[in-house]
Amino acid sequence: MKIFSEDGMCFIDMEYTLTIEDVQQLKDELIPILATDKEFVVHCIDLKEIDIAGIQMLVSLKKYLDANDKIFEVTVGIKFKEIVSLFMLDEYFKGAIV
Repeated sequence: MKIFSEDGMCFIDMEYTLTIEDVQQLKDELIPILATDKEFVVHCIDLKEIDIAGIQMLVSLKKYLDANDKIFEVTVGIKFKEIVSLFMLDEYFKGAIV
C-alpha cells in the first residue's frame, strides 16, 4: 500500500491486497490526512485479495468523507467488482466508482 497526499488530494494505491492485515496501517496513515485533504482516490484496480475488513474500511471511509463534504472515488478492477457484487454494495458505491 502506498499513500500520497498533495494539494488537498490523497491517492491511496492498494497495490495487491486490502485485508485485515492492511486495515490498521491504512487507518493510521489516513487519520492525519483526513483533516487536511478534500479529495480521496483509492486505487483498487490491481487488487488480488480483499476481505470483509477491507470492504468495511472502504465503506467507513466513504461514509466519513460523504458526511464531511469530501470527495471519495475508487478505481476498480475485477476482484473489487466481484466482492462489491457479492455483498450487494453496488448501489452504495455507485457514483464513486471511476
